[in-house]
Amino acid sequence: MGIEEFPEIETFQKLPKRLIVKGGDSTIDAKGNAVLSGIVINNLGQPVQGIKVYLVVFDDNEIPVFNVTTVPFPDVLPQGRIASFRFSIPSQKKRLENYYLYANWKYEDTV
Repeated sequence: MGIEEFPEIETFQKLPKRLIVKGGDSTIDAKGNAVLSGIVINNLGQPVQGIKVYLVVFDDNEIPVFNVTTVPFPDVLPQGRIASFRFSIPSQKKRLENYYLYANWKYEDTV
């Protein structure tokens, strides 16, 4: 599901039943580091906790160059809630073009 599909979605019922991770356009900050911000949407149907977002960057030959991890804010999400994250990568001095985002989480076991 590409980011271009989001304007057509009117309710969470139309989103896929999963934890959705979307990154925006990569930019360069004032220090010259590559920055990537994005959101995490919980549409699993129940609360999740311990969320971690992973970024894998590929070179021109589709070979992974490096990966980094961050914890979004907040890292506990009830159904239908949104968290945000931001990667600042000092080793990258140009915009990120070829990357993959994914998340890991645990279901919240509160009764």
